[in-house]
Amino acid sequence: MDPIPVGLDPDSGQISAQLLPQMVSRHGLICGATGTGKTVTLRYLVEQLNQRGIATLVTDLKGDLTGLAAAGGGNAKVSERLSLFGLDNTYYHACPASLWGPGALPMRTTPTELGPELLGQMLNLNDNQQGLMQLLFRIADQLGLLLLDWKDLLALINFAERYRKELLPEFGTISPASLGAIKRKYLALETRGAEDLFGEPALELTDLIGDNRIHLLDASSMQPVIYGILLLWLLAELYENLPESGDNALRLVLFFDEAHLLFDDLPAPLREQVEQIIKLIRSRGVGVFFITQNPMDIPEGILAQLGNRVQHALRAYTPNEQRAVKAAAKSFRVNPDIDTETAIGQLAVGEALVSCLDKDGVPVPVERVFIHPPASRLSPLDDAERQQLMQGNPLAGKYTQTMDRESAFEQLRERRARMEEQAQVKAERPKPARKPASALEKSLGRAASSFGRQIGKELVRGLLGALSGGRR
Repeated sequence: MDPIPVGLDPDSGQISAQLLPQMVSRHGLICGATGTGKTVTLRYLVEQLNQRGIATLVTDLKGDLTGLAAAGGGNAKVSERLSLFGLDNTYYHACPASLWGPGALPMRTTPTELGPELLGQMLNLNDNQQGLMQLLFRIADQLGLLLLDWKDLLALINFAERYRKELLPEFGTISPASLGAIKRKYLALETRGAEDLFGEPALELTDLIGDNRIHLLDASSMQPVIYGILLLWLLAELYENLPESGDNALRLVLFFDEAHLLFDDLPAPLREQVEQIIKLIRSRGVGVFFITQNPMDIPEGILAQLGNRVQHALRAYTPNEQRAVKAAAKSFRVNPDIDTETAIGQLAVGEALVSCLDKDGVPVPVERVFIHPPASRLSPLDDAERQQLMQGNPLAGKYTQTMDRESAFEQLRERRARMEEQAQVKAERPKPARKPASALEKSLGRAASSFGRQIGKELVRGLLGALSGGRR
């Protein structure tokens, strides 16, 4: 697979920085201050991977990356850069793309798949509340309740609130204060768009990898906490469900814009799990590029794993900014011809310091280059163009129609009706003596308890709370 020419030496006019596709699974970093060219660099790398038949998922925090699906042209600065690379207007082209998010394909998961740990993080639960969230999932597992959409989890919370005394013998004390706090936080998050995160059909990973498309997730209206949790879940799902492929068999590359949103306020144990996933996910053929303003936004253990780096300009006016520049400079392999720390503050728009891995996985010395221009349009698609792109998407029929199969909401409603009917019958005509039942069976009904046992023993959840057995 041909190397990707990343940048041109302004003095020699020769390509002096290139990215080897087989090394993309060793991950990467694109950083720099606002307006220095990070998004254009991202756009160009995505185009080049697409040309080489590698699927990509790109988060679009500003809503301006849809132009990847349209041919470029009409931009004076891009045209000027084209001439430096010996290119003309025949270079411009559109890329095949799928749009995800509001007004496009919904990217959904289920509470069951997200798991109690990430749900607790999304709700900002304290330790006691997080323990109770774990217990709620255990109750759902034992009773065979499917948690597939927003109302299912709310029904489970209401169920535990109503029957917490009856659940006591088998599940222990359920604090009404903690349960009430979880419910309040859950309902508050509903107003911030979290409800759209859950539902069916849920995302199938094969639809991200199965064809050569750029998958654009419009996260411009997504709350930061929801954005961060969705991406952490996606990493966990890819790690747990994709088979081993070896470091060089690249399946998918993820580009996470505003990467600091993944790590802000992330508890240390969860951060360690993410660090481990980033380390191991390359064996699944997945590469991850983080895009952020400051390399210090990325936890040190993850930053150390990012072998391919593009550093745009950073301004250093405050002590914190000066420390960031020093840290960025030290992350590159030394080039004796470049004062890296000084250069970071001098870079022009569209200029960057670049160091990628060679064929042996060793970083090459840093180079100061002009970044290659993209072939797609810098401006976003208009409404008519978006609609046309959606109509031609083969995934539209699968994801745009929601599915609401019987799950916890319906199961618990039916169980309550049955219990009320049984109570009415018992009041009118006492039943004959039978084998003593457990407190849970007395409260919830023998059939329901049996069904819970048939669903099986409590399901074991793996990293980040994802189900180790995959989707139910």
